[in-house]
Amino acid sequence: MFYRWRRAFAARRFNRRIAGIFATPPLRLIEAPLSIVSMVSIADLPMYLLAIKSLYRRLRGGKVVAIITRASPASLRRQLEAHVPGIEIVEIESIPVGACQRGGTWERLLYIADRMEREYVIQLDSDTLTIGPDIPEVAACVAENRSFVLGGGPAASGQHIVSMTEAAASIDFVSSYIGIVAQRRLDAYPDAHSLRYVRGSSAFAGFARDSCSRRKIEEFHHTMAGLIGARWTEWGTEQCASNFAIANASGATVLPWPDYANFQPARSPERARFLHFLGAVRYEKGCYVRLARQAIPRIAMEKGNEVAGQ
Repeated sequence: MFYRWRRAFAARRFNRRIAGIFATPPLRLIEAPLSIVSMVSIADLPMYLLAIKSLYRRLRGGKVVAIITRASPASLRRQLEAHVPGIEIVEIESIPVGACQRGGTWERLLYIADRMEREYVIQLDSDTLTIGPDIPEVAACVAENRSFVLGGGPAASGQHIVSMTEAAASIDFVSSYIGIVAQRRLDAYPDAHSLRYVRGSSAFAGFARDSCSRRKIEEFHHTMAGLIGARWTEWGTEQCASNFAIANASGATVLPWPDYANFQPARSPERARFLHFLGAVRYEKGCYVRLARQAIPRIAMEKGNEVAGQ
């Protein structure tokens, strides 16, 4: 209980310190065959605005989609529409899940699978921040219609796309986390030697147009549920499916680490172009708030947050 209270207090304090993001100009969306999709809650709204505004100006346009719950307050819709005029708002309950489970962000992945039939899709978590002046690797993937994923770190098992057999064999440590439990069983997946996997992060992932179908994701869900059992319904399995979808896309790549990384307090963030501030480490050492407060004036100075070169 004390941990939850401390985490909630830290979140409120963080949101107060980055409140300046609400005074920045709205995005000016530019038409392009690209969509940036995020799940957004009212509690994460300041973080989301930082994430989308810091990323969008490094891209050459695109649509923006926010997935919210039907019970979200009207103020969330108003703020999203004010800061991102033209944003598409989708209620998560309206997304069909087919043979997959509801919950655990599976709706998001299935929505992306449907959308990538016609255009490139980037999945962006709210707790991310684009720091560098440019993100050439991401821009190249979008331009060349190649999928990408945020890697797990410098270790081979987290930075390379390998066969599912190799991915299972690479787990040489003990962990009860469902993502690792599932990866250990990948060698039992049909055609594991020819199919591929990457231990990436779905916090920032690019899905090439027409690179993976809803049917393939539903098939992955069904097969893994048979291999794992009841634990497959736990939070974290959707990331496994996302990693599978990207790894098996032609020309897919892992973004170079540490330019694109999950924030770790022990490492300097200075070289990074893009950081994901996940979970319990989000507020450690004040790095997230410091970088966010540095980003806000830059965002505010960009008229309409227009894309460079447009």
